[in-house]
Amino acid sequence: MWGTKKTVSGTWKNIEPGDFLFFYRGGTYEQASLVLGTEENEQLGRDIWPNHGDDDPWVCIIYLDEPVELNLDSSIVHDLAGHDINYVMGFSPLNEMGIGGLRGRYGSIEDLVLGGEPVTTAKTGPEPDIDIRADPEYDVPEDVFDDLYYPGEQLSDIVEQLNAALNAGKHVVFTGPPGTGKTEIARLACEYLVDEHGEVFTGSQITTATADWSTFETVGGYMPEEDGGDRLSFEPGQVLRCFKRDGRQRNDLLVVDEMNRADIDKAFGQLFTLLSGQSVQLPFKRDGTEISITPATVTDGGSAPGTNEYVMPESWRLLATMNSYDKTSLYEMSYAFMRRFSFIHVDAPTVPDDEAGAAELVQSYARVWDLEVDDDTARSVAKVWHVANNTIEDRKIGPAIVEDILAQVAEVSSEHRPRTLTHAIANHVFPQLEGVPRRERVVEALSGLDEVDSARLERLGRDVLQVTLDGAS
Repeated sequence: MWGTKKTVSGTWKNIEPGDFLFFYRGGTYEQASLVLGTEENEQLGRDIWPNHGDDDPWVCIIYLDEPVELNLDSSIVHDLAGHDINYVMGFSPLNEMGIGGLRGRYGSIEDLVLGGEPVTTAKTGPEPDIDIRADPEYDVPEDVFDDLYYPGEQLSDIVEQLNAALNAGKHVVFTGPPGTGKTEIARLACEYLVDEHGEVFTGSQITTATADWSTFETVGGYMPEEDGGDRLSFEPGQVLRCFKRDGRQRNDLLVVDEMNRADIDKAFGQLFTLLSGQSVQLPFKRDGTEISITPATVTDGGSAPGTNEYVMPESWRLLATMNSYDKTSLYEMSYAFMRRFSFIHVDAPTVPDDEAGAAELVQSYARVWDLEVDDDTARSVAKVWHVANNTIEDRKIGPAIVEDILAQVAEVSSEHRPRTLTHAIANHVFPQLEGVPRRERVVEALSGLDEVDSARLERLGRDVLQVTLDGAS
């Protein structure tokens, strides 16, 4: 947990779960932590940080995962951001230039924090030569997903569609409400394929799209060379790093989480032609020669690719996730791009209208998650889930978000449950409503539940979602 003063709430309000907080001291970013959630809580701030005075307490709370040792020289970050100073000017976000530079160098912010290299499941030992024209038959078994729970025949249907898509040469987009396990399905499928077909795949990479993505993140672009001079050199982006690293041919499967966050044309436009089976000349040069990306089907398959050439193996696949309610992103995809993908829907379960049935649904998931939940807590969380999924058409949350809520309230006494459940809703449900039309209807319905602190939830709705309910103070 970390906190700060009300005077910097403008920056604090823009922090979202999944962001990273970097901690600076003496010219070094010493540690980084994953943001789990935020909350404005004056009493909690006074209790934890009593030395910050009555007039200026730390009220802006940030809940964090365990810190990770980073020890990153601030000059590296600030040079990429275009700053001419190497110290930190207070509590502030890194600009888009700096974020893009870190992604260009490390693959993603997650890769930087978790190890400095792209997250990969590559096998140990020397890399064997791979057959770039091989495209094996795929048969991902259901037991690969044993750690995930889907009622009825839903998992069987998903796996059947996945295998059919892969064997048809398609890339895959998993669509569905947030929290339905789309990313885990993609990740586990890639891990299985790498293990099962080691002669074809060299690993897998996972990245999360953002609104500021461009072809710089996906394909690559010019970056300052590490010697600190004025020279620029081409640095490959996420997709090209799947095809070659350290001069050696690769075939890393790629998972792009939350593709709907990115501007599809801006981020993936240069890949439209490639995914349609044709070579692409990029507007970049290396050693005076233009960079090219070539499908394996149009190469001779014999010689190693040149320093300026990237070869896309025939078996390479892109697996992406997209929130189903973001129809705009789906419509913005060109037909040439869409026809290379198979869209597999991963829906949230239907929450029964009757209280007992809804509570049993929550308990069925709690048992899978090894969470001990009493009946009253199950009923309370079930009501929240039912309201969240039935107030606005085509707006749902999946079980993973319910798991986060349960984890926050399961051990709380009945006396404090309304307050804790209220905070859990603000932490885990409200972020899914940002920018959603008619979101005030969901806040109003949730505030009407007897199981929450209505006044507090209305205030949080006003602060987090900028909605004011009729009659709210």
